[in-house]
Amino acid sequence: MLAAAAALVSCGKETLAPEVEVPENVNESVQATPITFNLSANHPDATKAVKEDWQDGDAIFVFFTGAAAPKHLKMTFDGSSWTSAEYDGASLTAGALGLKNGDSGTMRAVFLPFGSDATVSASGTSFIFSTTYYAYYLTATLDYTVSDNEVSGAFNMEIPDDYVQFFIEDAAATDGAYTLGTDAVIPVGVASIAADGTITDTSDKAAGNDMIGYAYQDGYLFSGKLTSWAFGSNYYFAKTKTADNTRADYFVNGKTLASHSAVKLPANSSVINLAGTSGKWVPVGSGLKVNMGNVNVDEYMAESLGKWQTCNEGATKPEQVGTLYTFDQATALDGVYIASKYTFDRMLAQLSWTWLSVNGKQGVVVKAKDTNGFIFLPAQYDTDYDRSSEYWTSTESTEAFAYELEYWISENQYATWSVNKNGTNPVRAFTN
Repeated sequence: MLAAAAALVSCGKETLAPEVEVPENVNESVQATPITFNLSANHPDATKAVKEDWQDGDAIFVFFTGAAAPKHLKMTFDGSSWTSAEYDGASLTAGALGLKNGDSGTMRAVFLPFGSDATVSASGTSFIFSTTYYAYYLTATLDYTVSDNEVSGAFNMEIPDDYVQFFIEDAAATDGAYTLGTDAVIPVGVASIAADGTITDTSDKAAGNDMIGYAYQDGYLFSGKLTSWAFGSNYYFAKTKTADNTRADYFVNGKTLASHSAVKLPANSSVINLAGTSGKWVPVGSGLKVNMGNVNVDEYMAESLGKWQTCNEGATKPEQVGTLYTFDQATALDGVYIASKYTFDRMLAQLSWTWLSVNGKQGVVVKAKDTNGFIFLPAQYDTDYDRSSEYWTSTESTEAFAYELEYWISENQYATWSVNKNGTNPVRAFTN
């Protein structure tokens, strides 16, 4: 009887075991339902951008308040529509964002025109790009809710306030081969994107610093943000070829830059013949000269205003401080002489000129009469009442006197010129 009872218990145990056994690692066996992202993006009004529409390969990076950095979404344009993929840093991972039904928040979209291959990493709770792209970018923000395992919406992309763009034609354009600087613009990139979508701009650049040229449609695209103070309608551009550091300058007057301006500058191949035509880049360098034109003295005689050097004596760029010659040395230079006070007066009275700054150096741009070339005369900013600069003349004294240009703001921008002995700036000599 005892044996039979033991056998019965044994059989019962074998029978009940499969019904009471609990499987291990239940959570690992449950798979999250993938989230579908049905997102699109509108391009800004083409009249406000040099780049007019989406192109095959363009990528938009999307950051969610419900996803910790560096988890993000990357939308890629295939020429007709957008596809989306979830990323964790630089590695593609299915379900990396970890969103689920019912989740809600905001999503921030950022487009870098030349950063489609960028990767994203974390800096604390913020997102940062692997490389800083100093080119204009588009952004948009949308609310989102995960419903039926889907996130949908259309981003209305916009260029940030105060962004401006410049385009220069060049069939051989390659990234970084040229830089462009103007004191009206600060090169700006994306420094970071906070968890709530707030974008912080870079702060390592200043007004006048060079904007990097990115190759785009047989030319270069430059961009940055306008400075906080008004520059009026006169702008001086300095373009540098990075391979050999050669430079050409361009002066624009009568054109007001505003937020979202898109400006086409002369092509790289459009360089002024210093005895020739207008609307082109003016090469600068020691010894190069611009013909300032002629003035009709009477019916039978024309007076030449001479050829002026594009740079200060001893300098390689107009805004640099060159060598200060003594009076005797300056007048003895081969083929170069110091203007008389009369000639200087005639030049300033007959030609157009305006005050501005080049790479942080105050000065006056004087436009030539016959060729429409120009020169930049560095100027000393003295007080709140005037701007002035000293230039030597061959008259008024046999000593090394300077010819001072004074600009009186308090007198409704009325200009007066006088001679004094404060000769501290370099000589701006010219030849006939």
